[in-house]
Amino acid sequence: MLSQLSKEKWTYDTAAHLAARAGFGESPSRLEQWTHQGMEATVQELLHPANDTTPPPSCVVPNQFAELRERVQEATSPEGQVQARQALRQATNQQLYGLINWWTQRMLTTPAPLIEKMTLFWHGHFATSGFKVRSSYKLWQQNETFRQHALGNFATLTKAISRDPGMMVYLDLATSHAEHPNENFARELMELFTLGEGNYSEADIKESARAFTGYRIDRFEQFRFVKNQFDGGNKTFLQQSGNWNGDKIIDIILKQPVAAKFISSKLWKFFAYEDPDSQLIEKLAELFRQNYEIRPLLETIFSSEEFYSQHARNAIVKCPVQYVVESGRTLGVNIPSGRTLFAVYQRLGQVPFYPPNVKGWDGGKSWINTATLTFRYQLARQLVLGIRLVNEPQPAKPRLAAPSAEPSPLAQASPSAQTSPTTQTASSTALNVVRLPALPVDQLVTAEDRKDPEAVVRKICARAFQTTPDPQLFDRILAVAKLKPLPLADDAIRDLVALMMMTPNYQVC
Repeated sequence: MLSQLSKEKWTYDTAAHLAARAGFGESPSRLEQWTHQGMEATVQELLHPANDTTPPPSCVVPNQFAELRERVQEATSPEGQVQARQALRQATNQQLYGLINWWTQRMLTTPAPLIEKMTLFWHGHFATSGFKVRSSYKLWQQNETFRQHALGNFATLTKAISRDPGMMVYLDLATSHAEHPNENFARELMELFTLGEGNYSEADIKESARAFTGYRIDRFEQFRFVKNQFDGGNKTFLQQSGNWNGDKIIDIILKQPVAAKFISSKLWKFFAYEDPDSQLIEKLAELFRQNYEIRPLLETIFSSEEFYSQHARNAIVKCPVQYVVESGRTLGVNIPSGRTLFAVYQRLGQVPFYPPNVKGWDGGKSWINTATLTFRYQLARQLVLGIRLVNEPQPAKPRLAAPSAEPSPLAQASPSAQTSPTTQTASSTALNVVRLPALPVDQLVTAEDRKDPEAVVRKICARAFQTTPDPQLFDRILAVAKLKPLPLADDAIRDLVALMMMTPNYQVC
């Protein structure tokens, strides 16, 4: 198991497979470069990328809306409270829309695609939702933590997340103290983040919760430890006794053999396919548990023959973020921004910073249902043709809420949008209309190409499907192209791009 792919088997198609899985696809010229330089150099390029100089978003100021919160508290009439809450909600929501847009644009343009892909993976693994956190600054902080440790050490990342203000709010760690330890984080740390269900006891949850007491968030939205709120007594956890703190609990967890298997399996399923052989996972876990370094584990995965096998090809349904980002990165369609982008993600079933629960997104085949697939096909034409783009959720009518409540953008999407974005159907959002620029065709084909339908289809297929398309599919698309007048006009070429994006083949990678 896990034999290294031979040099003879490294081809344009294997390079394209790697580009889609370890990132969000690449241009044909980039894939040609990867093909010529070989697998080893390409994998090292992904694992040691150039620095991404994307500037931070506007929400990097902590406690940005303190004044608006004070107005809510100081309002003396019901009408004044409604107005103050509405102003706070609108300001908070605009920041959250901007944060979603900022990360999408970063994924579109980054020279470090594997870093962003791993940031997306960790976001789904250590899931934290803006529904409860309600702070774009905290969510950005967490996003940066994932990015900083994306290819680093899993133990270091897990300890950083235990001190992350967003996670501390989401799982109530910021209110846990010696007299009343909150067990939410302790439970999810083992069940969802490290060990998996059934590999610990209720007593372990209670004892470890004591070790994470005293964690607090200061007025600058940073972690601080309050010693007099910490339970300094002896704790027995996973059959080990001592005056453990939170970091020591994580160290003990990661000494359990099942921890390395749990993370290795999840990474393999994210990057390769859903049903790995137990011996394959054991090999990966054996490597991973040596020091919990992520980069060598990914190097082994991306260099293995199993990763490039036929079983792995087209085995993963593109998540909505992959679908949107890849269409912009490889085809060059214009991606909407702000509330429009938010609504697009919502109808596709995955809003960044809004996982449905602490388990994250189910992924796999759950990305596709009647509503989401229909919207994928509608969106393809809208993005490519630049015609009417159904988009923005209408603001809900102001209503009195609890003083601490700051409804998220999801709560504005429709009166029923109080659940996760993945529960929304394509018809559940009140929609307006905006226009996007049509796909610039000249970046895909030359004037000479337009005279030859086969040349046009071949060039677009290389971008849309990355790897060599199925011959029968290619022939069907070519037959459509041959029905159009020559030289092929812009809209004729756009029709072909939209047609490719609406095939089942485009929904997988």
